[in-house]
Amino acid sequence: MDNEILITALFLGAGLLAYVIIPGLLVMWDRVLDYMGNSGKNEEY
Repeated sequence: MDNEILITALFLGAGLLAYVIIPGLLVMWDRVLDYMGNSGKNEEY
């Protein structure tokens, strides 16, 4: 019984973590590319 609860909690935790981290990484990468595209000039900010 305990194994099923542990496995379910693990899957829920991993799914929630991916749901939070992946968009965060995409936003960070988008900002990095934006910064590199401006070649260091902060025109938009």
